Amino acid sequence: MALHVVPSAPAPEQTKLKSRTATKPAEMLQCPRCAGREFIETVIGAMIQARKLKGGTRQIICVGCMLKGDRVVVA
Repeated sequence: MALHVVPSAPAPEQTKLKSRTATKPAEMLQCPRCAGREFIETVIGAMIQARKLKGGTRQIICVGCMLKGDRVVVA
């Protein structure tokens, strides 16, 4: 019985990721972990003075990863 070598194909997840990243502009943010493009801006340590936020550290986090319980800071 002869054995035949079958060439390996890329995993479906890898091809899906390539197609999503190829169509985005360079300026658009994208999550490095899940390749999502939906984000929330959070402010840590802010104070309210005259009904406005003052100070604090602003971070942009991925919504998709946040739903899974991970906090991924993108920018």
